[in-house]
Parts: sequence; structure tokens; C-alpha cells
Amino acid sequence: MRGGRPLAAALALALAACSSAESRLEQANELRHQGKPREALDGYRDLLGDLGDGTVPKWETGVRLRALKYAADVSYLELGDFPGAISYYRRIVSLYPGTDDAFRARAAIGDIYVSRLGDHVAGIAQYSAIAQSDWKEAPRYQLEVVRQYLELKNYEQTRTEARILRDRWPRSGEADEAQLLTAQAWALEKRPDEALSAFQAAWERHPRPEIAALALEGAGHIQAQAGRFDKAIELYTEALPSHPNPEALRTSIEKVRERREAAKTVTPGDRAAVFDHKTRSRTKEVQ
Repeated sequence: MRGGRPLAAALALALAACSSAESRLEQANELRHQGKPREALDGYRDLLGDLGDGTVPKWETGVRLRALKYAADVSYLELGDFPGAISYYRRIVSLYPGTDDAFRARAAIGDIYVSRLGDHVAGIAQYSAIAQSDWKEAPRYQLEVVRQYLELKNYEQTRTEARILRDRWPRSGEADEAQLLTAQAWALEKRPDEALSAFQAAWERHPRPEIAALALEGAGHIQAQAGRFDKAIELYTEALPSHPNPEALRTSIEKVRERREAAKTVTPGDRAAVFDHKTRSRTKEVQ
């Protein structure tokens, strides 16, 4: 009987500690719900300071994780303290490696670097770490890597990363989008023949309708730039029903029709000169 008393006392203390940590977390949450994010962050910070980053009892590890997530979210979304948010998210990655929470924290860090701090290279590092894992969202973040290299105008690396995605997840929706981005990289690099082939490969994959429409539109742009107006209009028209921005596409169709009509009045062989003259005239009017 005497031997059971210390055990009961230890259990009571443990339950009290657990209850105390939970109640402190709830108090901080209540401050957040009251529209007091700074006070809430102070509460999360104090609780995390007491819990530390070392080994904690099993019943406290969940409290620590939630406090880290709430502190990171408040810093990021409500206070705009991006370095502070990154610090909290990094602690989640460090303390809970390989978990869904760690991968989501990495994704949030990447988003902050890209969308808030304009550091695409740092964002790529986070997205790549996710893409190289076995997490279920890995294809999505490999696609983000492709997008960021395109944003950086590193077209060769864009195509390399897109190829990695297609090789690893060949039947995924992300692979379809990667093929579209490959074509866009060729087009932005002013390699129309390669771009046209890549756009064709994109719609031949039978992707979801909006991706196919964007591929048809891209091919239409190439055809229009080459003066093949009928083919451009044909591709634009085919893309129209599923295009995410049909009004913009209708505008493109009208412009190509205008160019086609103007070209009919030009003597063969003088077409390029006339278009060049019209461009210069418009530029003078704008100036």
C-alpha cells in the first residue's frame, strides 16, 4: 500500500502538469480569438519556453507541437513577422522530422520566401526537400520547383526539373502541368519550333481540360507569331470552351482576325515591312 502512494503522487503531478500546459495553450488561443494576436503570441512563446526543445513527456509533445503551429501561424498570417514565423516552422521541422506537420511547415517556409520575401532560391530549397521525400504531396512541390525556376528565367533548369517530375510521376496531373511549363519555357526562350512540339506533347497527354486549353492557346500564339493566322484561330477556337480566361482568348482571336484581314491587302513579299511600319507608327502615337 505504501509503495502505491509515490506512484499515485507522481501520476497526479503528471496529470496536473498536462492540465496546466493545456490550459495555458487554451488561454493563448482565447486571446487570439479575441483579436489580440500579440498577446496570444506572448502566451505561446512563454509556454514553449517552459517546454523547451528537448525531450518532453508524451502528453506534452502534442501541446508543444500545437503551440509551435499556432505561434508560427500568428506570426505569419496576423502579425506579418516573417522571420519569426520561419523560426517557429523550422522548429517543427527539427522536432518532428518526417511527419506531415514537418512537411507542411517546410511548405509554409517556402511560401513565405517566395511570396513574401521574394527569395525564389530559398523557396526552391524548401520545396525540393519535400519533393525528394515520400510524402503524398511530393509531386505538387516538385511542380512548385519547376514554377520557381521558370519565374527565375532559368529555362534549362525548368525543363530539367519538369523532366524529373514526369519521370517520377508520369501519370500524375502534375506531370501534365510540367509538360505545359516545359513548352512555356521554350516559348519564353524564343525557340518556337521546340515550343510548338512541346505544346503539342502537352495536349496529347490528354490532361484535364483547362491544361489542354492552355496548351492549345500556347500553340496558337506560336502560329500567330509565324503569320499562320488560320491555324492560330483554329487552335484558339478549340481551346475556348475549357479555357480558364475565355474573354482574354476571345480578344486574342479578334486580334488575329484583324491581322489576317490587314495581311490580305498587302502585296506578297511586303507583309513584314508593313507590319513593321504599323508597329513604328503606333509607337510614335503612344509617345
